[in-house]
Amino acid sequence: MSSIHITPCQPEEVPILRQMAESTFVKAFGAQNTPEDMAEYTAKAFSLATVQQEFDQPDSYFFFAKEGDRPIAYLKINFNQAQSDLREANGMEIERIYVEAGYQGRGIGAQLFDYAWDIALQRAMSYVWLGVWDRNPGAIRFYERQGFQAFSKHTFHLGQDLQTDILMRREVLNADQTK
Repeated sequence: MSSIHITPCQPEEVPILRQMAESTFVKAFGAQNTPEDMAEYTAKAFSLATVQQEFDQPDSYFFFAKEGDRPIAYLKINFNQAQSDLREANGMEIERIYVEAGYQGRGIGAQLFDYAWDIALQRAMSYVWLGVWDRNPGAIRFYERQGFQAFSKHTFHLGQDLQTDILMRREVLNADQTK
């Protein structure tokens, strides 16, 4: 088994990112939603035009975790007005961490989280926040173990289904703070 390395997603990799974003989302949430709602949501959220627009946003950053040259997971972080909710200059949003099914359980999501946390430290952010679906207890527990605490909620439509994300936040105290 080769080691995992994390690299910024390159412009020519956007079609790979789009495919991975859709397939990992469907794998993660498809069984808990109707096929119609999933199809409606993914057609909009993961179209090449939408993913390209997100990639081109100057305050959004995408990273691949790769095994060799093969992307197996990805991370999206947002700053400033690119954040989906708070949009405060001193905060950083972790919007997505997704790992392909065959690579789950190997700590790759945790590596991507640590990578994002290091960026928050380097940029001297005051806090990191994220939204997690209220019907995803495994992810909620993971973020609680990382020191995140729920502070609010927001709703969103997945197709025609109104769903709720729990908003979670962790303060970034200083560059010496441990993960």
